[in-house]
Amino acid sequence: MTKKYRIKTSCPQCGCSGVSHLSEQEIIQRYGDVPNIELECHECMMIMDADVEEDMDVDE
Repeated sequence: MTKKYRIKTSCPQCGCSGVSHLSEQEIIQRYGDVPNIELECHECMMIMDADVEEDMDVDE
């Protein structure tokens, strides 16, 4: 079983939010090997920090 991680964001400016479920390899490919991830809001373009946590609910 591959570990999956949940990336949660919530924009403090416009209030939109999002959740992604990615493997560790997918996270490294998209965001590099960094301890924190910054994402851009798709609505207002504000840069925000994302929370990354192990997702215990996703089975593969």
